[in-house]
Amino acid sequence: MRVRRTKEASLSVIWTVSVLILLGMGVLAAELWTLQVPRKSGFVADFVQQSVRRVRLPAVRGRIYDTRGACLADSVPSYCIAIYTEELRAQRSKVANTLELLHEVWTRVGIPPDITYRDVRKHLLLFPDEPLVAWKNLDDKTIARWRAKFEEWTAPPEGSRRRKQIPGLDLGHPVRGRSIVLLTGELQESRTTTAANTLELVYEIAARTGLPRESVTLQNIKDHIFARRPLPLLAWKNISPREMACWADTCSDLAGTGIYCQADRSYPEGERFAHLIGYTGRADTIDKGEDGERIHFDMHGLEGKTGLENRYNKLLDGAPGYQLVRIDASGFHYRDLQTQPPQPGGELQLTVDANIQRFAVEALAMRQAGEDPNAPVCGAVVVLDPNNGDVLAMASSPSFDPGRYLGDAGYFKAIQTNPFRPAFPRTIFGQYPPGSTFKPIVSLGVLKDQPGYGPVRHTCQGSLKVSRRTMNCWVHRSGGHGEIDLRGALMHSCNVYMFEMAQEAGYEPIHDMAEQFGIGQYAGLFPDLEEEPAKKAVKYGNLPDSSRNTIDLCNMSIGQGAITASPLQMAMAVAAIANGGTLYRPRLVKKWRTAPDEEYRTNPSFANHRINVPMDALELVRGGMFDVVQHPNGTARSARVSGVDIAGKTGSAQYKERVNGEVEKRVHAWMISYAPFDFPRYAVAFVVENGNSGGKTIGPRLSALYRKIFEYDGTLKKGEI
Repeated sequence: MRVRRTKEASLSVIWTVSVLILLGMGVLAAELWTLQVPRKSGFVADFVQQSVRRVRLPAVRGRIYDTRGACLADSVPSYCIAIYTEELRAQRSKVANTLELLHEVWTRVGIPPDITYRDVRKHLLLFPDEPLVAWKNLDDKTIARWRAKFEEWTAPPEGSRRRKQIPGLDLGHPVRGRSIVLLTGELQESRTTTAANTLELVYEIAARTGLPRESVTLQNIKDHIFARRPLPLLAWKNISPREMACWADTCSDLAGTGIYCQADRSYPEGERFAHLIGYTGRADTIDKGEDGERIHFDMHGLEGKTGLENRYNKLLDGAPGYQLVRIDASGFHYRDLQTQPPQPGGELQLTVDANIQRFAVEALAMRQAGEDPNAPVCGAVVVLDPNNGDVLAMASSPSFDPGRYLGDAGYFKAIQTNPFRPAFPRTIFGQYPPGSTFKPIVSLGVLKDQPGYGPVRHTCQGSLKVSRRTMNCWVHRSGGHGEIDLRGALMHSCNVYMFEMAQEAGYEPIHDMAEQFGIGQYAGLFPDLEEEPAKKAVKYGNLPDSSRNTIDLCNMSIGQGAITASPLQMAMAVAAIANGGTLYRPRLVKKWRTAPDEEYRTNPSFANHRINVPMDALELVRGGMFDVVQHPNGTARSARVSGVDIAGKTGSAQYKERVNGEVEKRVHAWMISYAPFDFPRYAVAFVVENGNSGGKTIGPRLSALYRKIFEYDGTLKKGEI
């Protein structure tokens, strides 16, 4: 038997081990101190960075007023039914599971199920373990599509041979007979996703309020949870007061839903100002603020898309606010931390008078004999103050409702596909041959070059031979105008006189005068309000630099050929004739301010230049335009208004258009005018597409417009005429 002897440990070993243990504990303690004290701020910063999100809050958009203070564009509250998905995570619901599966199948089958939300609830209440027949009597094409989609859906994952099991569907029998059946018994214990709970809430709200559910799909919900999880889901937007009251009465007890208010745009004048004011739509997502900091979520305010809304979007938009929100580990909203409120947008006051605008719209709508009763009137009216260039009215027809344009997909499509182009602003961007309304400018160009040309007489026999081509006057069938001077040629709108005069003078004086009147140049309707007024050399429309030949010269002398101008440009030209030769930049914005509580700043009138033309030449042309309306033989006798002397010039610009495969000759009916003759306050350019002539198509309309304007400003008493 061996006796085991114990061996005493060396004291040095014990001390060595003890020192090593203490040293290790010291290192550990030092590291813990480093993590918890010096590096604490770094961990806090990381936590904040990972759990705090910045939300951009849009400002309330500024108003637009007419010259008398009537509101033309306003921001109004738009009430929405919101769903707060962070409150819908913990619930387990067989109804939600069934609805989610129903939608998943729906997207693959391509047709809606044959059961309703109430059918689903009733089935799960009475027969929870029984299969639910969701689609019945499917045709062969639908069954084939469903089988193919089902095979794709349940295909084995990469690296596996086992097909994916979908709870609630029979893997071996996706179709029973001609029906698709959901095995609801398998869905009772399945985990319920937040998207499914949200979908069930949407169905429940729709059932209680009668609101359409089709605008909110399962995919919409999933997209929101993926991309905008901390924000409320706006399930129904722009609900009416009745719908909001119905929600409050029937749904206020439901968890996860509430009323959310966002700004929307209202246009009290509707279609009348649609082309001028423009319209707004939801702004694009902004991911960086003006300070360069990241924006995680944008609540999408409004931005101008066309017209004044677009041109002065930055002024009207205001300054956005920001909200810091804390999210939880799942990315859902936890609580609000800090809010910087947005600053409301600036405001515009225009020179336009809403009443004169209404008169212009009503005048455009007056159908005359020979116009197609089945087509809308296509045309434009511009009314200017010739003494300062103020825009008093700008109307295009047909028009559209700016409040519905982007918010109603069906309406938007109808407007976009309408062959009469209701969204096209004809006053500014419409380019037409000016026809005989160009003759006063031609006459002034020749009179400047040849001051004694006024008394020169030419004989009009209805046509003129030009380079072996016969060019007609508009009265060629009745034998012509006979022997007339320049003033008579303007009154009768004689083409032959213009042909003779243009051949003697050449194109250069005509071109130079047209250029002085702003033809072929940018009008400057939407200037930068922060800049000093200045004339910009920007081309718009078409004023050829030269004529190609004598025929081309003669065509351009009567406003045909390659020359084009907009109604606004022709209104500027007639305003310059009316005021004695000053071409003003059209002033649309009268005053503006960057915030509602600031003082208005004036946008000054601006004269581009004085037109270089002798005053006696101008008086001769003005006299001819007076005769056009006031003389018994004038071409615009129908434009007269008793008690007011009116000057004007008619025009009939011919063009060709292909209709049903055939080329047809058509006419743009024109008239430019100013009144009263001696002390002008109004200058008007009026055009109607596919008209008859300036005198027949525009004359009666212009008379009605002037009558209403002069009754409105007190020049005439109502019922006096």
